[in-house]
Amino acid sequence: MLTRWLVTFAAAATLAAALAGAALTAGTDATAKALGSACRAAGRTLAGSTGTASLRTYNDLIEDAGNAPDFCASNIVTNDNRSITIEIHAHNRSGFDAGDEYRVLFDTDLNPATGDSGADYELAFGGAGAQLGRWNGTSFDLSTPRSLTLGWLRDMGPVLRLSRAELGNPTAFDFVFVSANGTDGDRAPDTGAWSYRLTPLKLTVRALVLGPARAGKAFSARMLVTRSDFDVALTSGSVGCEAKVAGRVLQGVGRFSRRQAVCTWRLPRSSHGKRLTGSISASFQGAQARRSLSATVR
Repeated sequence: MLTRWLVTFAAAATLAAALAGAALTAGTDATAKALGSACRAAGRTLAGSTGTASLRTYNDLIEDAGNAPDFCASNIVTNDNRSITIEIHAHNRSGFDAGDEYRVLFDTDLNPATGDSGADYELAFGGAGAQLGRWNGTSFDLSTPRSLTLGWLRDMGPVLRLSRAELGNPTAFDFVFVSANGTDGDRAPDTGAWSYRLTPLKLTVRALVLGPARAGKAFSARMLVTRSDFDVALTSGSVGCEAKVAGRVLQGVGRFSRRQAVCTWRLPRSSHGKRLTGSISASFQGAQARRSLSATVR
């Protein structure tokens, strides 16, 4: 467990990080608003964690940070098959303020005897960007460029995404948040550390809608697929389309449109009254969701 609060912030971040893209926070803006309202209404909340599948939330006491960023309820950690995303709820901030310093300390081998009091990696960030350092026996080495993405989610706080490989591809880790501004600071949780276990990304079919099947016309199938890391619609990846009419293979075109996987086929003029069978699938980072389909051509 990470039990020591390191009060000296790491060297100023020099690695320029791109702002988080739509994929980083897709579908989470409304959620963040609700979480922010709940945190403010609660006043003080007990530390703890909740969640299902990949996404987990972690709660911390508020009003204990002075002028530093104050960690609140519903901090989020989740993962897909390639990256880890961390959303920090700083309830007394609307952006990166001057003098704000943030760190996330990771115990990736779950061994308190290694690293700096258990911390094997330190993720240091602020308004200028983010850097990830690995403990080298005397300090966190920030000299190696890392692939990091940093942004700010409205009504929530800092949002970071980093490759799982940057942390040595752990299956689980303990972690601690630390903030500082001048002599003020916060630590979450207040004692000990939070724990997170990575899970494989799962894609789930939520709905399948078939258009009218008419001979000589285009026939389409639309499938809503959600991803387990944020429980939001899958909008990127690849779409597979398979279909036959009376044993004849049809060439389909797959794409994502309006937050759905869509397949379109051109039905032969001679297919009237015949049975169409096939499937539509969506794939992303090695995960796949598939649904069979059938219709009688009119």
